[in-house]
Amino acid sequence: MTAIATLVGIVAILAAAVLVLIVQFQALSGRLLDERRYSLLESMGDGVYIVNRRSQFTHINEHAENLLRVTAAEVIGKRLDKVLDPLASDLLPEIQAVHRSGEPLERVQYFASRRRWIEIRIQPALDEVLVYLRDISDRKRAENMLRDSERRLRLLLDQVPALLWTIDLDAMFTSVVGTALAYHGLSEDQLAGETIDVLVPDEDSRVLARAAVERVLRGESERFEVFFNERWLQHHVEPLRTSSGAIIGAIGVALDITEIKEAADHLSRLARVDALTQLPNRLALSESIETRIAREEAFGVLFVDLDRFKMINDTLGHRAGDELLRAFGERLRSTLAERAVVFRSGGDEFVVLASLDATNSLPMIAADIQLAMSEPFLIDDRQLFMAASIGSSAYPEDGRGSEELLTRADGAMYRAKHQGRSRIGFDIASEDASPYRLRLEQDLHYAIPRGELCLVYQPILDIASKRVLGAEALLRWHHDKHGEILPEEFIGIAEQTGMIVAISRWVLKTACLQAATMRRQGHSSFRIAVNLSARDFGEADLADSISAILEETNLPPDALDIEITESMMIDDVALMTMRTLRNIGVGVIVDDFGIAYSSLGYLKRLPISGVKIDRGFIRDIADGYDRAIVRAIVSLARSLDLRVIAEGVEVPEQWEFVRSLGCDAVQGFYFGKPVAPDCIVKAIESTPLF
Repeated sequence: MTAIATLVGIVAILAAAVLVLIVQFQALSGRLLDERRYSLLESMGDGVYIVNRRSQFTHINEHAENLLRVTAAEVIGKRLDKVLDPLASDLLPEIQAVHRSGEPLERVQYFASRRRWIEIRIQPALDEVLVYLRDISDRKRAENMLRDSERRLRLLLDQVPALLWTIDLDAMFTSVVGTALAYHGLSEDQLAGETIDVLVPDEDSRVLARAAVERVLRGESERFEVFFNERWLQHHVEPLRTSSGAIIGAIGVALDITEIKEAADHLSRLARVDALTQLPNRLALSESIETRIAREEAFGVLFVDLDRFKMINDTLGHRAGDELLRAFGERLRSTLAERAVVFRSGGDEFVVLASLDATNSLPMIAADIQLAMSEPFLIDDRQLFMAASIGSSAYPEDGRGSEELLTRADGAMYRAKHQGRSRIGFDIASEDASPYRLRLEQDLHYAIPRGELCLVYQPILDIASKRVLGAEALLRWHHDKHGEILPEEFIGIAEQTGMIVAISRWVLKTACLQAATMRRQGHSSFRIAVNLSARDFGEADLADSISAILEETNLPPDALDIEITESMMIDDVALMTMRTLRNIGVGVIVDDFGIAYSSLGYLKRLPISGVKIDRGFIRDIADGYDRAIVRAIVSLARSLDLRVIAEGVEVPEQWEFVRSLGCDAVQGFYFGKPVAPDCIVKAIESTPLF
């Protein structure tokens, strides 16, 4: 029995020891679990506290301590209703409800005492409830500010005739608001999913608007104007970005600037009108001259000055003088009517601009002005007989710029005045040349019937093979008295008188006959180049005439190149003829390319087949600037798939330079001067020229 009792005692002791170990292990596990929970709670970015079934705090992290403005030591074990903070006591009913239902709860509340917005989440978990607190005051303030900004912007848009629109990366409208919608009979629903094209009626403006939007979607800011529904709208467009900077579309505002445009146009007109006579003023005069020069138009300038006008001012007063100037300006305008434009330059000086041709010459216009002066002016019931001195200059003979032409005409007027008032004076250069020019003009009428015109041909070489592939036809006039006359002396006269049309037709037919003959003789790839003037392209039947000549001479259209001056490229009237020629296979080459700025903007859309680099750039290739220009021209032409011909090559260095750039063809004195047709044949049939 004693042994059994002893054994029972040992078992009891061991059981007690095991029980103690189990209790200690459980306590240790609990502590470890609590530590892990505490660590997890502290790592969270939100405020968190845990409440047991008796509504007592069991855990609270540092963020929650800050929000409740307590410490863990102050609240652990306390009931929520004993903690005087709305984030604790005010939440007790909801916490108890979650405990009973087992369903979580989420809401956002503004606590006025704290001036804070708090996002509250109450989550049940076994015998506990977890309360998550997140301070979202900054976010709510930002949202409120955004809503306020939107309200203010909408209020502004309701008061201003504007459109605010956004588009996505496909350039489709995602929103359009503003009072201008109603004015233009549009709605946001109507525009949703449409492109900017619906606000841009004409195709040219659409091209500009699309290009602007594309640049904005690449990150740039753009501004453009369109005329829509009888109103001018100015669109200012910016990229629409995310907070990270990624472009997700564009935002634009369109302001109605019609009144601003009309006011600007009105001011522009006022700036160009003389207040006294209502005639165009000096500014308008300079602009008109520059426009005519850009069009390569033959025109004349007449500087008209009232004689003894100062005596009228001194005797009858300035009011009478002003009346006389108004009456004189009106008489000039009515006398010349559609033949010329009258400007008031200043004081008692008036300027007349007139296009020149066989029926409208400077002497004729000046004589008509003098004839009109024979009638008296009625000023303050007085008849005043006045006279005027007139000076003239002509473009391009007497000057190449506005100031030069006006200075020469002004000088000629003062010479006429010094010779005795009521006279007509011409610029010195015009005076010296006028008898000779008049004789040339008369003789030019008979040049074709008399057989005095002829063509010479300058070889055009293929750079790759160094062989002649064609020629440029150059006109010469063998005058029976003056010998050979170069085109520079008579082409201007022919253009002014209209004889250039008949001369050009003769040149075309003669050159095409020669080219057809050479092709029949076995030179099947021979091409001929013919220069035509702006006046030729003003003829409506030019394309038909060329087609008829090609058919008559049996020359294929692709064997003819028409060379035009670069300045002609800004003349839209010529574009239709150029397109027709290209459609039938005739080549169109821009001659003297690079000396005018206007062609670069039009080059990509013009129906041309090649460019001929101006000889001035080839001549000065020692200049690094000119070399750079030539390289740029070749690169530009290559990118547009145009043939490149270099003209004016005279020395080996120039030849090596244009060959190194990869030009297609070349011509110049280095390969020979312009020659007769039989010499061209010899050049073709020979081996390479060098």
